[in-house]
Amino acid sequence: MKLMFDKLSVVLLSFPVLLSVGCTHKDLNDDAPTTIANNVEVVFDWSKAPDTKASSMVLYLYSDHHEVMNYWFNNNKGGTIKSYSGKHTAVFHSNDDPYLHHLRNLDSHEGIEIYTDESGVLVGQGISTRGIPRAEGAEDEPLRVTPTMIYGGQERDINFKASGLPQTLTLYPEELVCHYTVEFVEVENIQSADLRIDATISSLAGGYFPGQMRTSAEAVSHTFTLEADIENNSMRSEFLTFGVPDGENRSHKICVYIALRNRTGNFYTFDVSDQVNQAEDPKNVTIRIPGLKLPELPPEPPTPPEESGGVSVEVDTWETIHFDVKV
Repeated sequence: MKLMFDKLSVVLLSFPVLLSVGCTHKDLNDDAPTTIANNVEVVFDWSKAPDTKASSMVLYLYSDHHEVMNYWFNNNKGGTIKSYSGKHTAVFHSNDDPYLHHLRNLDSHEGIEIYTDESGVLVGQGISTRGIPRAEGAEDEPLRVTPTMIYGGQERDINFKASGLPQTLTLYPEELVCHYTVEFVEVENIQSADLRIDATISSLAGGYFPGQMRTSAEAVSHTFTLEADIENNSMRSEFLTFGVPDGENRSHKICVYIALRNRTGNFYTFDVSDQVNQAEDPKNVTIRIPGLKLPELPPEPPTPPEESGGVSVEVDTWETIHFDVKV
């Protein structure tokens, strides 16, 4: 963070917009200019994330002397705001998927947390998550959708001067999520994979605290979908997560769900704890699983429900197969 004076003045942005939670703050007192920093230019410097595709940003300012103040920018460059003078802590993040990403504990810069929706359907085959088998030890974990890209960060020891003169607050967003790749190689009966295969991965972080730049300790299972590559006898998925939960290492299992037309299904579990916990780069994790043998699937897979809502596939019984996967 750096504060400096310049002569730029752009449109004031001081109305609140959150990921999916409404929030208000007290209006600034324009009749008390000695308490107001009236012309603060917020600049988002993307040197830590030069490939950003963020299109909007949210900024929260915390102080011991007033309620949290929040500002929305409909760009990734910044704009001019009005705030109280004095010391502040800033928390900021991109806001491109407000209906997927949610916020809680907004009143504290250390408590503010980003998390995602629960998942009611495995979207590849349209399998209802109600009653599906779960990985051992993760039976009670919430099933959540994976996040999309989120940029953000925090800045402490900000000190606004009580002035109408221009001041500049420069903030440095970075990626808050991790990139995960899951590859099934040497897949037998790959010709049967004429539909998208549903899967989950257990015991990853349920959220992220941008004010602390760490993951939450809550463990959740994420749903994702594998795409088949018949020519290479493989299946692959790339998705984003918040990473592993804060604290001690946990076991992680990938579950694969294949629904058959007779209302039965095959359920495979793979222990991938070593590949997750011992990843060379925890922000970029690749999980490789060899030797999966797919069942012979029916020629016409169940039709997934439409996005606007529909009847999901129910499976009466699951045949369970367990695998241990080494690094």
